[in-house]
Formats: sequence, C-alpha cells, structure tokens
Amino acid sequence: MGLALRTPQQGAGKSTYELVALAVAAGIAGGFLGTLAAWHWLLPKTGLPKAEEPSSSGRGDGGRRSRAWLREPPGERPRVVLVATGSVASVKVPEMAAALCEFAELVVILTSAGEVMAGKDVAGRYAPGTFDAWERLLAESESNASKNENRRICRVLRDSDEWDGYQDVSSDAVVHVELRKWADIAVVAPCSANTLAKVALGLCDNLATCFLRAWDPERPLLLAPAMNTVMWEHPSTADHLRTLEDRGCKIVPPASKRLACGDVGRGALAPVSEVVNEVRQACEGYQARRAAAGSGLGAWQRRGFAEWRSPP
Repeated sequence: MGLALRTPQQGAGKSTYELVALAVAAGIAGGFLGTLAAWHWLLPKTGLPKAEEPSSSGRGDGGRRSRAWLREPPGERPRVVLVATGSVASVKVPEMAAALCEFAELVVILTSAGEVMAGKDVAGRYAPGTFDAWERLLAESESNASKNENRRICRVLRDSDEWDGYQDVSSDAVVHVELRKWADIAVVAPCSANTLAKVALGLCDNLATCFLRAWDPERPLLLAPAMNTVMWEHPSTADHLRTLEDRGCKIVPPASKRLACGDVGRGALAPVSEVVNEVRQACEGYQARRAAAGSGLGAWQRRGFAEWRSPP
C-alpha cells in the first residue's frame, strides 16, 4: 500500500479547476452584492410595496376596516348584539346566529376563548353542516351590506376590532361605545362563569365586557349562563345573578343534562330555540324604544342607582 502520487499535469489540472470554481463563486458573490447595492440605491426612491389599502365600504368586514356602519341610521329590523364567551356551549353560536338573523340585524362579539369554541376547529367539527351554513351567511351578509339591502346581515367582532385602525380621537369611533348606541338588544349566550363574574363586578378587560359595562339599562339585556354544574352551584354564581337581576337583566336559566365533560347536572346552555325566543320577545317594542332613546346619560340614576359623589 502506498500513497497515490499525482503527476505535475494532474496537479496543474486540479489547480485550474480550483481557479475556475473560485472565479464562478466570485462572480456569484459579486452579482449578489451588486443586487444588494442596487436595491439599497433604489429603496429610498421607490419604497417597499405598500400593503393593500383596506376597503372604505365599512360593511361586511367585522369593523376591522371601517366603523362607518356603526353610525348608519337603523333599518326596519331590530339590531341585536350576541356576546359569545369561552363556554364550551359556544359551539352552538353558528346555529344561534343563523336563527337570530332570520328576524334581526346581528353583530356577534367573540371573546378570545369564545373565538376558539365558535371556530372551525371546534364548532366546525361539532356541527359541520351548521358551521358551513354560518360561513355562507357571513358571505351573504357582506354582499347584502355592500348593496345596502335590508336583508340578513351578520357581522363578527373580536377584541382586535376595538382599536384596530384607530387613529383620530376626534372622529374615529370607539367600538364598544358606538356599538352600545347601535344595538336595540344585547344577549350573552353562552355566558361563562368568568364573564358572569366580570359583568356583575363591572370588570371590562375586553371588547365584550367594555360593551356590557357601557350598556344602556333602559334596553333589554339577556344572559344565558352555561358552565359546569360545580361552578353553577358555587355561591358566587347566585350572588352574581342576583346582582344582575337587580339591575334589570333577564336570566335565561341553564338546563340539566349530561355536560360536555361527562358530568350530569344543571349548567348546560338553555336550548338554542329557547334563547332565540327570549330574544325575539325582548325585541317587541324596539321601535318605540328607539324613538324615545336619548343619549343614555343618567339612565342608571333614573332606575334608582345613585352616582358616586366625593364626600363634602
């Protein structure tokens, strides 16, 4: 065994290949650097391509692109806001939304957890046909709204829609305030234990609870609780429900059945048909309430709740 020896010609040949390879590499590197230099020279003059400007129609886009629809005069249908929370029962939001849209113009506010439950991965697997119908409803709503037709309209709002695109404090709409003026009726269904506690205590850390804190007590507000039986039986639940009833809120009681977790007991969302019927009844007289509606200032005091005053 011995080392393979190269002839001078072989060594010279390999050196030539190496030189060619180095030249090619240098050419590639030079071209790349040249491209970077050209881009750097052009960038200040042309700028990067701008993102597509959002539509100014203000319709069918969930409020993210424009909030103009919040300030449009009402049509013939009652305006309903459905707040859907993180309860597992939010898988029924597509069914509920479709039923409400049969007689009302609808806005659905999804909390971050409600968005998970009412989304395609969960609600879409729970009832694929119903979820597909809801997606078609949203597409139809966008078309109807863009044509200014007084037909089925359903918009979806999320936490990000509260301040997304907000720029001018003197003209841009604050969504939770404008939505409170827009709506005739509000319903929280399903209302989780977490959201129930927040509303009763006046907490407002997302779009849904800010909207409910700003709600006009002279307009109907319905809550349909849905939670595990142990959570339903907790004394805080009764305290919070009594507080909200004292403030004029209508409670749609939960049902007793086998829950999603497997437990059997009270705490399931009332049947969708029952919730929808309660909303339909609450819509009665909405036109008269619209005609009599003022700014909403002093509404709580007219109902006997004293405003806080600093001590003398």
